[in-house]
Amino acid sequence: MSKKHIYLISGLGADERVFSRLSFPEDCDVHYLPWINPLGPDEPIQEYASRLSRRILHPNPVLLGLSFGGMMSIEIAKQQPVEKVIIVSSVKHKEELPPYYSGMARLLLRNLPDRLLFGNRHYIVKLFMQSRSEEEKMLLKDYLRKRDFRYMRWALAAVLNWQNEWVPPSTVHIHGSADRPFPRRYVNPTHTIVKGGHFMVMNRAQEISRIIEKELA
Repeated sequence: MSKKHIYLISGLGADERVFSRLSFPEDCDVHYLPWINPLGPDEPIQEYASRLSRRILHPNPVLLGLSFGGMMSIEIAKQQPVEKVIIVSSVKHKEELPPYYSGMARLLLRNLPDRLLFGNRHYIVKLFMQSRSEEEKMLLKDYLRKRDFRYMRWALAAVLNWQNEWVPPSTVHIHGSADRPFPRRYVNPTHTIVKGGHFMVMNRAQEISRIIEKELA
């Protein structure tokens, strides 16, 4: 039996450590797909996805994306055959974005200087991420130390301006009922983790792993 190849794509500014508590079936080889720098502030998400997908070395992979990584997984699936797309704490199309991710948010992103836009972001990040354990809090601290605001501006703009209307037929959507960045009332997931927050990939990893194992069986 040939092995499945799973490519993991983390959330905005995060890395492979957010997936450290997930477990995968024995017949799966797991690969992490790291973020790359955008070519410029206006690089379309489709072109970015095309460049990122060049690092996928196996045909017909499974893509597992967290938050912004889920959106990127769908963009990659538009451009190459995939066996399945699994998104966690994410959205599938533009209609699942909260309505307040719209005109005013885009205007603020375009016009506020870095010191105002990112200067006090630790309050928003801590509120949205809903971290619990010391390990989770340390990951957030590492994220908040990053100063690549060009990437952050590009990624935030990509989220706010996402116009996708197509959903891969094989998509599995795992979402928490208490998610703050993408509230549950706006999305239609295939699986809901009761009281799961945006960091549930770590603090509800066993439940998510069981869903993944079942979906890949």
